[in-house]
Amino acid sequence: MIRPSRVRAIAGHEFRTVVYRASYLLVTFGLPLLFSTITGGMVALQADFLSERIDQVAVYGLVDDADLIRSEDIWSSIAEVEDEDARAVLEVRGDPNGRFLALDGIILQLLPSRADIIAALRVKSLDGAYAIQSDYLESGGVDMYVSSTGPLVSVQSATVEPVLRHILIERILVDHVPRPTIERVLNPMEMSRQNVAEEGTVRETRDRGLEILVRTAVPFLLGVLLLTALLSASGYLVQAITIDKESKVVEVLLSSADPDEILTGKLLGLGAAGLLQFFVWTLMVVAAALIMASATLNVTVPWQALAISPLIFVLGYLFIGSLMLATGSLGTSAPEAQKLTIGWAVLAVIPLMMILILLELPHGALAKVFTWIPFSAPLTLVVRLSVDPAGVMWWEVAGAILVLLISTWFSIRIGARLFRVGLLLTGSRPPLRDLLRQARLLD
Repeated sequence: MIRPSRVRAIAGHEFRTVVYRASYLLVTFGLPLLFSTITGGMVALQADFLSERIDQVAVYGLVDDADLIRSEDIWSSIAEVEDEDARAVLEVRGDPNGRFLALDGIILQLLPSRADIIAALRVKSLDGAYAIQSDYLESGGVDMYVSSTGPLVSVQSATVEPVLRHILIERILVDHVPRPTIERVLNPMEMSRQNVAEEGTVRETRDRGLEILVRTAVPFLLGVLLLTALLSASGYLVQAITIDKESKVVEVLLSSADPDEILTGKLLGLGAAGLLQFFVWTLMVVAAALIMASATLNVTVPWQALAISPLIFVLGYLFIGSLMLATGSLGTSAPEAQKLTIGWAVLAVIPLMMILILLELPHGALAKVFTWIPFSAPLTLVVRLSVDPAGVMWWEVAGAILVLLISTWFSIRIGARLFRVGLLLTGSRPPLRDLLRQARLLD
């Protein structure tokens, strides 16, 4: 018969022992702040770098072997370039007798031949160059030249190619198609995306790409936090029992409480510490990101996933934690206990390995199968409810919770028997068959 007072005392002791550790406080409160600071700083630095690079005027050479635009009046001398920034760059880098076209921070310099391209790239007077092949109208071939010592990825090259493409389209069509038609070919769509909710309301999506990023990142981040908290709390269990065994504290515990009370107390106390850690992480990282995304992008917050996460965490923790505590107690040292529990951690991580499929097909066959497996159910259910809660039937949620409850009951029952045997196990570990027989799991 389990005595609640003993369980409360053990649970309270384990909870205080963990949460008062400097390492726990650092991981729980300091890690999210550090992660947010580093991530925010890196994003800000890269955004500033990209903005600065985009604002810089780039000079690209152009050789027109097809004679499509060489003779057009779009080319100007340096003095005739209207953009002051472009003119300043050309006064330093440009050929005084050259012909140029300045568009949107990009300068195209008309060159006589490909040999001139190579010579210019060797002295780095050009950021890159393009050569329109002589049979362009039949093949569409354009050759790009870059320096071997230049950057692998160039922001300017991603900008100049659409400009060149527009020029070529315009020159091909100008003598055959009316001007309004050319403009529509160059800019065929002004896309306005509308999202229709289940209740029939329609809202405009201002930035579809950013919304997709947010809706994909939120379930992934929430799932990773859930899994990290599960494994972290379960790891505390293994660490606590191995420390107790090595320091002989477990013998003192057994003099005042039976193994079932110790198992239950440790599960509850360390589980509370893990749940606190998960709440802090969720509030500091996920909740803040969701609120900002909802305010700026009008992205739907997955309230169902957030609401069910605490329950899923508790059930997942009790299931995985009891298995890890039972097998970890069979180890005679901390390293051996970690090896005995690594298998449970691998099984819990499987949904994260398949996260791309779960995000793309949250209601596919794989996701539905994972929902009914106790090891994968916590993470899978949270991801599915984050991506598309409307597609998750109520009986799937109830069924997953029921599977976790039943599995947890069995794991605690079986784990308690192994735990009784493992508590006082020292020296070399007996064969598995003998352990199972001592735990009354084999006749």
